[in-house]
Amino acid sequence: MGEEHLKTYIATLATLALTLAASWIYWYGLPFDLRIMSGTVIFAGFVLLGNVFSVRVDEQNTIGTWDIGLIAAVAILGPTWAAAAAIPSAIFEGKRDWLRTAYVTASNITVVYLAGIVFSFASKPLLIEKSESPIAGLYGTFVAGVVLLVANEVINDILLKIKYNQPFRETWREVAQPYLISDAINVLTAGIGVLAFAAYGPAAAMVVIAGAMGSRALVYRSREQVKQIKVLQERVESLEGALASSNMTFASMMIRDMGRRDGYTHRHAVATAVYARDLAQEMRLEDAHVGRLRIAGLLHNIGLFGLPEELLLQTGKLNSIAQEMLAEHPVRGEEALASVPEFKEMARWVRWHHERPDGRGYPDKLRGPWIPLEARILAVAQAYAAMILDQPRRPGIGFAEARKNLVAGVDTEFDGVVVRAFLRILDTETEGYRMADDHRFAFPDRESGERLELGTQKTQNLGSRDAK
Repeated sequence: MGEEHLKTYIATLATLALTLAASWIYWYGLPFDLRIMSGTVIFAGFVLLGNVFSVRVDEQNTIGTWDIGLIAAVAILGPTWAAAAAIPSAIFEGKRDWLRTAYVTASNITVVYLAGIVFSFASKPLLIEKSESPIAGLYGTFVAGVVLLVANEVINDILLKIKYNQPFRETWREVAQPYLISDAINVLTAGIGVLAFAAYGPAAAMVVIAGAMGSRALVYRSREQVKQIKVLQERVESLEGALASSNMTFASMMIRDMGRRDGYTHRHAVATAVYARDLAQEMRLEDAHVGRLRIAGLLHNIGLFGLPEELLLQTGKLNSIAQEMLAEHPVRGEEALASVPEFKEMARWVRWHHERPDGRGYPDKLRGPWIPLEARILAVAQAYAAMILDQPRRPGIGFAEARKNLVAGVDTEFDGVVVRAFLRILDTETEGYRMADDHRFAFPDRESGERLELGTQKTQNLGSRDAK
């Protein structure tokens, strides 16, 4: 039934186009000379190129610069020869679909004659009878251009309603409204081309119209390419986020596995993550860095994964070989994280979370300002967490003693600014927070559906093991 309605609509439109053409030719005749034929060929090329280099807005609609050439053709050649100039473009747009070709041809002829009728009230076609007032021709072109575009929009809206049952309001909002300014510029451009024809002749008009159509086509394509690039960027970011989330989930599973063996690693990881995040907020770092520091706190000891279990669970004093193996974990952690593009920045912080302001840290013995602020924050967060939590090799210590140790290490083992910021937090927090023993320090349960995401600022408690 819809196909029949479509054919009826196109047949009605074709009848209207033929009626307008026949009436115009009856009343005004069909002027014919070499100048008109040459102009028709030139404008046919303009209109065709405007369609060839059009930009697809969606599956149903395209935008282009064909209207500039068509409006100027109406003013310069008259509607009959302007309609003839539009036929090659209609054949191209139809793409061997006779129904579509018939629709585009009928639509073009109809809008051209409607525009020509309006233009005739202001002036005669300039190639047939030179206007005594170029300004009258300019005004006539503006009005004719508006009529042409409005008529074309109405015809297309009816087609979309019949073919796709698309509401007129939706068509206006999605197809017409966003391009009103562009349409106005096209009408203005056609008017300038007509004014150039009246003042300086055909050559000037050709330069103006051709240049304007080319620049408008580039604007359309650039704008659509920007949109496409933005869509692609959003898709890439979405994929990168999904990949980072997957890697994060995998890493947290490894941390959780080590924690099950020693009862410590995952608890230390979550405490480091929470303290590092809160320190970053206290020091007014950007939101993105706050989220990354939380993740880095979770993963800063990921380099311990793969070390012998007996080494991780060993009690008592470690021998020199064991100490050397443990000291390699920041480098191993950096290598593991750097393999994930989203974690490359965090990988450097992980590498340097055991560096000290006095240069006696490891692995690179960096001093003071050479250590990134994020690594200095991690150093304080993980050290404090290691002090208060029970480890396989020793029990944890109380808040007062841990606080005293932080103060004693200022500017030698720990950055003084970071320590003072952390003390401000600890002095205003609860005992549960000071001892990493409240709801904020619970490792996320995989079965609970919690997700670990880059940049989040939720208090999700994550964990890692320190080599102190």
